[in-house]
Formats: sequence, structure tokens, C-alpha cells
Amino acid sequence: MTNIEAMRIMLPPDDETSDIKLGILLEQAEHTLLDYTGRDTLPERLNDMVVQLAVMMFNRLGNEGETKRGEGGISVSFSSLITDDMKRRLKNYPRKAGAVNAAD
Repeated sequence: MTNIEAMRIMLPPDDETSDIKLGILLEQAEHTLLDYTGRDTLPERLNDMVVQLAVMMFNRLGNEGETKRGEGGISVSFSSLITDDMKRRLKNYPRKAGAVNAAD
């Protein structure tokens, strides 16, 4: 199964987003994970995480830059893009030697 097919399964069945747009989101998600890990390529085992992150990015379209919003008594908070669960999993793939970390 391709990442686009997997992403389509994760989206609502009536969603008509183009494969081009989904491909762009998948590419952005992969680049985000590559930047986080400091790698040039992702291990194959992280393909599902690319899809998961791309779906999260899809669900945030139109809400870029927001961390919290309140409307009519309903409050919505947005988590960081790479969640704590994802970070725990990424610890199994240490940063490539010599990669610069923004926290350094």
C-alpha cells in the first residue's frame, strides 16, 4: 500500500482532496521527521509515522500558527506537530552523528 492510499484510508470517506495535495503533505511530513532526526533518509519502519504526521497536517489546514482558539464557549487547543508519543518512538532512531540540534 502506498502512503497516499494509507492516508486516504485515514481521511473521511467523502474527502475529495487531490493526490497532489496529499503528496505534498506527505513530503512535508517526511521532511519534518528527517529534520527532527537529522537524517538524510528515514528508516522504512517510520513510513506509518509519515502518514500519521501528514494526516495531522491535513487536519490543521486553515489553522496554521494557532495554538488555541475559543468560539461560542468551545475551546480548542492544538498540540505540537510532533507529539510526545511520536518523540518517544523517534528516540529509537538517534540523531545522525554530527547533526546540529536547535537545543545545542
